[in-house]
Amino acid sequence: MNTQQLIIDAETGVLKAQWDLSNMYYEGNGVNQDDEKAFYWTSKAALQGHITSQFNLGFLYSSGKGTSKDSEKAIFWFRKAAEQGHDSAQNNLGVIYLKGLGVDIDYEEAFMWFLMASNSSLSICTDTRKGLGNANAQCNLGIMHYKGQGVPKSNSEAAHWINLAHRQGSERATELLDEYGLWDDIQKYYFI
Repeated sequence: MNTQQLIIDAETGVLKAQWDLSNMYYEGNGVNQDDEKAFYWTSKAALQGHITSQFNLGFLYSSGKGTSKDSEKAIFWFRKAAEQGHDSAQNNLGVIYLKGLGVDIDYEEAFMWFLMASNSSLSICTDTRKGLGNANAQCNLGIMHYKGQGVPKSNSEAAHWINLAHRQGSERATELLDEYGLWDDIQKYYFI
């Protein structure tokens, strides 16, 4: 389908056309890269309930791409996607509450979102990770346990969560296991 037909379809409310245009303009695929047009079409698709567009709109607001940076709106759209099970949106909300980005630091809220993403069935994920949970969220839970942020400090719990991410091939997890010296704790956790 040509770009002109996509624009016509998108303007009449066809969700797939809005989604396609948002990606085309964001990536510069078949059109000149244009953050403002990417934001416009992402907004249209998000308002129709498209979960990945809602996540992307949260990202655009948090980064200020194609629009003014706005933490409140970023959190709103991440939450919309997270409440529908989008594991990356859940992880992002965890990071927002862990670091106090536009909100007060809230370890309990961060932990809840990380746990949801870590245990996600990834029903919207179409790659080989489906069913394994979000590796970034698993690393973040491990860090919270290692540092005792809102949970009791526990190397064995830290090792457990970070190892789940490591088993998915997460380089970040491998680095954390090295940095925190948790390899022995993995063996204790799994071989007791």
